[in-house]
Amino acid sequence: MKKVFSITSLFAFLFVFAIYAYGQATVAQPVDTSLHLRGTDGRTYDLSNMRGQVVLVSFGATWCEPCKEELKALEQLKREYKDKPVQFLWVSVDGETDVSNSQLKDYAKRLKISFPVLRDPDRSTFMRFSPRLRLPTVLFFGRDGRLAAPSQVGVADARLYLSTIRGRLDKLLMD
Repeated sequence: MKKVFSITSLFAFLFVFAIYAYGQATVAQPVDTSLHLRGTDGRTYDLSNMRGQVVLVSFGATWCEPCKEELKALEQLKREYKDKPVQFLWVSVDGETDVSNSQLKDYAKRLKISFPVLRDPDRSTFMRFSPRLRLPTVLFFGRDGRLAAPSQVGVADARLYLSTIRGRLDKLLMD
């Protein structure tokens, strides 16, 4: 009986220690929220230069079908928020050898996208915010330049999606 108690105690100790060690190993590290990317227009876009505005950054790709629907929805929101301090940016994660700047400009023109189209061909910026490639992904930055709201992934229902994005933008504009 004493032996069973000792073995049970040992396993309980190891179990508690394993849970503690796992928790220590998975503590989230602060995310570098800087954004410094080149646009298809040749300009460099830096999030630090957009302080005072709410910034919505959407990551997508030309091969991503849900990204097309999302871009149409974001264009609608851009028109709705045109008189408010909100900046919309679309970041393509397409590789430069797969999609040229010219092709990316044509893609944006076809979808009637009026906001800046940026490039993250090695996906390094995207991977700082999302360890897995899930597209489309939208990030929200407050007027202070800090990542301000959880990301929004995917477009399941257009009306619900628009309502969710509006709610987040409105909250950030009030802060």
